[in-house]
Amino acid sequence: MLRESEIVIIGGGVHGTSAAYHLAKASKQVVLLERRSIASAASGASGGIIRCHYSNESMVRLAHRAAQRWPELESELGQPVDYVRNGLIVAVAAEDAGTMQEIVRMHQRVGVETEVIPPEAIRRWIPEFHIDGIALATYEAEAGYADPYSAAVAFARKARELGAEISTDTKVTAIEAEGTTSWKVVTDKGTIRTPLVINCAGAWAGEIARMIGIEIPVTPGLLQMVAFDPKYPGWHRYSPTWLDMTTMTYCRPDSAGLMLAGGGLSENAAMENPEVDPDNYPARPPVVFEAEIYENLARRCPWAQGMSRVRSWAGPDGNSPDFHLIFGPVPGVRGYLHIVGGSGNSFKLCPATGEAIAEYVTTGRCTYLDLNSFSITRFQEGRPFRGKYRMHIIG
Repeated sequence: MLRESEIVIIGGGVHGTSAAYHLAKASKQVVLLERRSIASAASGASGGIIRCHYSNESMVRLAHRAAQRWPELESELGQPVDYVRNGLIVAVAAEDAGTMQEIVRMHQRVGVETEVIPPEAIRRWIPEFHIDGIALATYEAEAGYADPYSAAVAFARKARELGAEISTDTKVTAIEAEGTTSWKVVTDKGTIRTPLVINCAGAWAGEIARMIGIEIPVTPGLLQMVAFDPKYPGWHRYSPTWLDMTTMTYCRPDSAGLMLAGGGLSENAAMENPEVDPDNYPARPPVVFEAEIYENLARRCPWAQGMSRVRSWAGPDGNSPDFHLIFGPVPGVRGYLHIVGGSGNSFKLCPATGEAIAEYVTTGRCTYLDLNSFSITRFQEGRPFRGKYRMHIIG
């Protein structure tokens, strides 16, 4: 059976569902196709951290727009997203101290509520925090976290209320050009004719793009997280997220007082050379990953010594060559847009990416996103994002 839709979105993670919501809000007819269930891949595995701490201004501006929207998103969608504003601490070694000062000045100019702090000041928020090897830190007051699964479900439910069709357990098997003005999106449940396809397929983004007839530099990668229970009253849901650049480890609290953490040297090395089958990936990270994260947490937080592992999980995502989103149109390809290459750090951006895609579709421009900076053309033109810290994947 052939049916029609004004827009077809492929991928039911936070970017696809946010795009569906914002486009439906703009009175567009939308069908979202998800091969499994909502937030079943990268979005469901994300750590859910919301921050503006990047070293490229266009990224900071996009993250700042998203950060401004998160506090009101639950009210806007009428569904829980479990948002908590808890602040963020980023700590660096001496080699990165000068870079941090420059970055914070840029953040303040953009409007981010952030400040440089001496290492010992970290203990104002995290008791007994060990500061050996740390030369400087920054505190971002408006940072927070949310539940990625809940956020994606909230976007999807609100989009459906506004008239969008959300079709899960639906696999796209082919995309066929129909003349120069429309596509036939073939699925295992029927075919949809549409003038516009939006690729939000995460780890499968390259596969979808090849159906269109283009190659995009997105390869499958793996998100990994582990949760520990320190059973320490000084660590609670409002304790700040912290990012230790000396070990590339990040940690945030949850509502139960757990330490949800990821990163580490081994994971970041693996990100540079990923070998992941998104259809057959390990549900749990390797023991070496969990052990490294445990040691890195216990090194900084002595009260975490002897803590128990509660759970760990993994999920596939799509990595771009510079670990930043690829957004917008592809030159020379009509009727195709994408939000791809999130590289494990794009959850926080989803309120702004959905807003930007709807604005682009309806007006041809983006107010809150620099289309040129995030364009796929940046790789051909030799201007990829490059983080200024030694841990360059932070952006």
